[in-house]
Amino acid sequence: MIGKENIMTKLLPLLTLFALPALAEHGKVINYYVIAKQAAPFQIEDHNQHSGIVTDIVKAVFSNSDYQIEYHTYPFNRMISLLEAGGEPNWITYGSPEWGSVQADNLSAEPIYNVRHVLVSSHKKPFQFNTIEDIRNKVVVLLHGFDYPQLLPYINNGTVEELRVKDYGAAFRVIHKLPGDATFVEMESRVRYNMNIQHLDDDQYDIQPFGAVIPDYPIYLAFDPLMDPKLETFINQRLKELKTAGTINDIIQKYY
Repeated sequence: MIGKENIMTKLLPLLTLFALPALAEHGKVINYYVIAKQAAPFQIEDHNQHSGIVTDIVKAVFSNSDYQIEYHTYPFNRMISLLEAGGEPNWITYGSPEWGSVQADNLSAEPIYNVRHVLVSSHKKPFQFNTIEDIRNKVVVLLHGFDYPQLLPYINNGTVEELRVKDYGAAFRVIHKLPGDATFVEMESRVRYNMNIQHLDDDQYDIQPFGAVIPDYPIYLAFDPLMDPKLETFINQRLKELKTAGTINDIIQKYY
């Protein structure tokens, strides 16, 4: 009769052999973090199908490579908390130096998009925006979870009144109900995308540049600060190639 110790001695080399591919494969997993519901057209999740400007760029980076993308979708604040706690190894999302925290700590060498903020208001009572004084005493509608550092001083000193809403539908309803008294501040790309999918009539809204308060700025892919340097080099090289080939611009144009 063979003893348990002898059986384990014989099986151990086999178990180790089977485990090696799994361990090697673990290093090829890219943990991509997605903001739930609020990030379109940058990140879009529809019944576990992922698309959007940033998502499509990430897919293009790892297309025809040995890397596999695993998706992790969370509400914005929950996602940031997880990433600040370390997140899964070799994680990726998107970010900007303007945003701070983990979305600014380790960014790609190449920017992927240039952000422009706008004011959205009802066309029933139009107004011309040039300076912050043009919206004094108005209600400024903002999405929950997102920070607007350049706007914060005017909220704190009472120049404008802040109203937080959970989604784009709620934002459009507020400015529709409060013509002349409320305006929605958000990225132009996200505003136009959400107006389109909600089938809103463009003629009912005025969209004006808000660069006098929030200047345009670039966004990047944001990396795990402890990302494998070889992986980081691979991503930056692929981004450079995709930009040179015009692929990144083609992806962006799909969502306009």
